[in-house]
Amino acid sequence: MDRSGELSGSKAPQSPVSVHKTLSPDVLVKIFHHLPVPSLVNVALASRRFKVLCYDDEIWDTKIQLMLGCDSSGLAGAETSQDASSSSLMNIEETIKINNKPLNALIPGLSTDPFNTRARARSTGQAREKFKELYVRLMPYYVDLRTKSRESKVLKDYGHQPEKCGRLLHTLVAFGRCHVVDDWKDINKAVESLCQYFENASLHKFETAYDVHDINDMKTFAHALIALNGGSICIQTYIQKHPIFFDNPFKPEDNFTTSAHDLDPFRKFMSLVTEECRQQSFVVSETFPPNVDVYYTFVDRVLEDVVADYVNALLAIAQRRERRLYLHTISVVLDVASKMIQEFTQDNLPRGISTDSSINLLFKLFIPLIDDYLYEELQYVKDTCKKLIDDWNDGYGSRREDASSRLTNQSRETFKRNYLSAFKKMIALPADLVTSAATTIASPFQRSRDESSTPSASKNSDTHTTTTISSPTTPTSKRSSMLKTSSPSSPVDIRDTEFNAALHELDTMQDLLSLETVLQLIHVNKDAERRVEKFLQIGFPEVMHAKVLKTYEQIFIQLLRTLGHEHIEPAFERAGEHLKTYTPDMDSLDSVDVPPLTEFFEMVHVGDVIQQMLQLYYDEEISKYIDKMDFINDVNKEKKTFERTLDDCVANGMDRGIQVLLSQVEYILAHEQRPQDYNPENECLADLKPTKACRDAIECLRSNTSMLNGASEKSTMDLFFSEVGRRFGEVLSKHLKAQTVNEQGGFQYISDMNAYYNFITTLRQSSITPYFSALKSLANIYIISSAPDIKNVIHDLERYHGLMKTEDLLEFAACRSDWPVIKKVVMKDITDCTIM
Repeated sequence: MDRSGELSGSKAPQSPVSVHKTLSPDVLVKIFHHLPVPSLVNVALASRRFKVLCYDDEIWDTKIQLMLGCDSSGLAGAETSQDASSSSLMNIEETIKINNKPLNALIPGLSTDPFNTRARARSTGQAREKFKELYVRLMPYYVDLRTKSRESKVLKDYGHQPEKCGRLLHTLVAFGRCHVVDDWKDINKAVESLCQYFENASLHKFETAYDVHDINDMKTFAHALIALNGGSICIQTYIQKHPIFFDNPFKPEDNFTTSAHDLDPFRKFMSLVTEECRQQSFVVSETFPPNVDVYYTFVDRVLEDVVADYVNALLAIAQRRERRLYLHTISVVLDVASKMIQEFTQDNLPRGISTDSSINLLFKLFIPLIDDYLYEELQYVKDTCKKLIDDWNDGYGSRREDASSRLTNQSRETFKRNYLSAFKKMIALPADLVTSAATTIASPFQRSRDESSTPSASKNSDTHTTTTISSPTTPTSKRSSMLKTSSPSSPVDIRDTEFNAALHELDTMQDLLSLETVLQLIHVNKDAERRVEKFLQIGFPEVMHAKVLKTYEQIFIQLLRTLGHEHIEPAFERAGEHLKTYTPDMDSLDSVDVPPLTEFFEMVHVGDVIQQMLQLYYDEEISKYIDKMDFINDVNKEKKTFERTLDDCVANGMDRGIQVLLSQVEYILAHEQRPQDYNPENECLADLKPTKACRDAIECLRSNTSMLNGASEKSTMDLFFSEVGRRFGEVLSKHLKAQTVNEQGGFQYISDMNAYYNFITTLRQSSITPYFSALKSLANIYIISSAPDIKNVIHDLERYHGLMKTEDLLEFAACRSDWPVIKKVVMKDITDCTIM
């Protein structure tokens, strides 16, 4: 049985579709928006409901907005009647009330269902009346263009008043957008044709007036064209016809002719451009209305077409010659351009530029240059720093052979303080004075030789100090020559007596580390930072500002890395090698100084000065743009890394330095301590003065440890002195246990122990003083004759602060010359075994 036909013939029941018999008012109004004005009239005749909707303010508000929203400048000033009593369109615009907000937007909680009763504010009908007023005034001029063009009513009534004619044509263009007639497309074409004709004629009149410098006619037709369509073609014509764009006699090649830094032609060029732009401010104020920013457009075009071309060519020439010249040139360009644009923001100009607009002009001028400049700036710092370090390393051998490079005055802290004080003054100098100041600071030996050898030159130098210091015999001159400059800056000569003395003393500490090189590195860094800082001070937009700030940070980071990895670490590694290879010998007994140890300790001082110099530089300059508390900032992280590197270098060398110092002391004690010092053969009275070995050992310790006073933090110095005292105690104990002491020599022994104790107290380390106090008390066992008394002294362990065991005391007692005689008595109770 075929059920397919039966199934196909039967249809499933369908649910009824809900159909609205009427459209909501909102939907109808949206449809009416798109109808031409004549169609709205016909729709209003269809029914009373449609009439109410056609008269709704929302429809007519939209059409008025089409007219006003196009360009209110033309519409606002257009008058369509010569009768002075008739109201202008400006008055109509000011009285129009837009009433298109739904009632549910004004009253919270009202239903928003679009199919419910239309939730709108009651229509007042004012918008339709305002549009009707505009319609009545403009319609005769609009429909007149159906058949006429150049002989239209517009030109007939307002042809002799160009500005009013332009406003009326502008209004008719806006009026045509409302589709007020059925053939609106044809009429709108006629309106556009008439506008084009009026624009060409007015522009021709404007150009003619420009050529003969007729300001009045220029003003008339400029206002007419601006009223017509904003006047962009008029503004462009005014700008393009100015001679500055095609009659520029200045050439970038005229710079750098008399000297490497000769930029006078550029400055003269910018001065004349500035003056011409200032003059144009007066012309613009007399020609164009104030609501059209023609002056900004003119200056912008001058910068883009005249100044930018000149600057690009100038920088290309400078870059081909030398990188530093390029950096100097772009810095000058920024200074001069900033001053020029700042002139245009002055209140004494009738038309000026706002501060924000001036920043925007600078931004547009430098945005094509900034990436190359920042790259070149960073590369310059890297290459220059590398060359300074290489020059210093190349002169290492000559410095090692220089006999004058030894420190004689021990008041290093005073000299360091004076040096840092003068360095802080140098940091505060203006950028153009840094070179001469840095050179003066950097070459004290050369300056002192020049003053001593040529007195007449010293007198002349008081009135004219050059920034170039030459010396063919020292490596210093090679590095100082990098700071030569021919720029006309006022030289600075720091001749403070204390500072010169401080620098002379610190210069003698520079076998491996160079304050002069560090000073030059900071100078190069500061010079670059000052140039970059100028871009930061402009107030460029965030993206460029962040880019410039990043380079500012990288320049300082490069200084820290160069000093840390290329200068400080290699220097301490060399000093460590010198310490490792040092072996005391008989010649070293003639001096209390240990050469590699003195070298290392002086390096610690120089390293401390370098760290303080960088801290001063960071506080005075870098922290202006870097938050010191921002621990994730790259500068702060790199600064911490640098400080940690210096601390690690000092710590690693300090341990080896202590070993060398104690090896020297041990060598002194072993070779200068005579057997008869503590074991004299005759019964002579001792002078109770410390022995020569004791005096020399103490002097060696005092001389070398005193060099570190003020070189580091107190906690570090306490750790150093404590370690020196502890190891010296071990060396001294080993030495004393190898001596033979009789009763007469015991007094000399006590004298030495007192001297050792007095020296240890000067270190002010409570952890090691008790041990030497115990040694001093132990010395009494050598002047006691009675064996039982000696035994009692040994058993009185409280005398030795619990720092010595009985076995240690017996080893010291075994040093007595009569020990074989008294040994049995002294050892009796100690060796007896008692079973409990």
